[in-house]
Amino acid sequence: MSYFGLNSVEEEERRNRAFQMLSAMREALTISKRTRQAIPYKRALQLVNDFDPELFKDFQNLLTKTNESEIVKYYKQKAEALSLESGHTISPEQLIQKDLDTEIRIRNAGENTNLIQRKVFELESALEYFQPEDISENYILNHDFSLTHKHEFFNKKIYDSAKVKDYELTGNRVLRLRLLHPDKAERIIGSDLVYEQFDLKSQKVRFIHIQYKTWNTKTLYFSQGNMIDQIEKLDKNICKSGYCQNEKGSKFSSNYRFPYCSAFLRPTSFLTKPDASLISSGIHLPVCMVNKIRETDKKVDVKNSKGKSVGHRIFEELFIDKHIGSRWLTFNELEQFYKEKGITSETGRIRVHAQEVIDTSKTKENNGS
Repeated sequence: MSYFGLNSVEEEERRNRAFQMLSAMREALTISKRTRQAIPYKRALQLVNDFDPELFKDFQNLLTKTNESEIVKYYKQKAEALSLESGHTISPEQLIQKDLDTEIRIRNAGENTNLIQRKVFELESALEYFQPEDISENYILNHDFSLTHKHEFFNKKIYDSAKVKDYELTGNRVLRLRLLHPDKAERIIGSDLVYEQFDLKSQKVRFIHIQYKTWNTKTLYFSQGNMIDQIEKLDKNICKSGYCQNEKGSKFSSNYRFPYCSAFLRPTSFLTKPDASLISSGIHLPVCMVNKIRETDKKVDVKNSKGKSVGHRIFEELFIDKHIGSRWLTFNELEQFYKEKGITSETGRIRVHAQEVIDTSKTKENNGS
């Protein structure tokens, strides 16, 4: 059983951590897809299902969609009650399918069956809710693909344990995603989402690290949980380690771009119940700006982060256009970073590690043929 299914942990805590992880998956997917609109949470949930069906079920229980129909809620309650009564697990899908088969049989036997047909449609819709699309059969990603032949770097094992999948993208690009379970590297780095962009032509890589934190009434106090500890770890391991500077040690480039900010705080909405709307703030606040706020305030809120942060659409476009994020590093420098910061060990909490690989040499070969 995953952390998200543990009854020993408060449901509210599990729900908000699940939302943070789902938000990280959604953000990685949105950046990789180069979409003008953020990927729907439903699609991000499908990606979770592609990785781990059991984890998907836990997420579905914790993050029920607001458009969940009354009939879906009915069968969920019925399945739970019958499971308790019988002493073994009965799923809503089983109950729906049984009633659906009955309604179809009756419909086929009758003549004036328009109301029965309406019930059939209703049950089919409810059943579809519990059967997410196969990720390989929709427009998101094609996972019948492997990155291992692209470069020897991607044949190396980074983590002791992680679920890994490769997806083919447009523009001769590949996305490698990893889901990491609770361990010790997150305590070292403090990141919930690591997004790396590799250019095989130049043999260089750049990255961003994002820490998700739940805020209630759009206020995030520095005294909340391990907030200060994780911000200071990001500051130490990313900013003060020189990854927010160019090769000459400057935060600014000779070309037009923002500073080389590579570590960000992203507040997410506080969810109190399963049918709460999945809406995140979209605010991305550089760690250096978080520290600046700490000098004069005890919290981060909408007011004091204004003018210091960027929204998610702008943030994603800026990273894609190389206006924010770390400088370009060699693959060896990235490996050294992994070793120095303990990335290769187990991580402290579930998180998402995304690696986008661009292979422009394939385009040249095709143009020359």
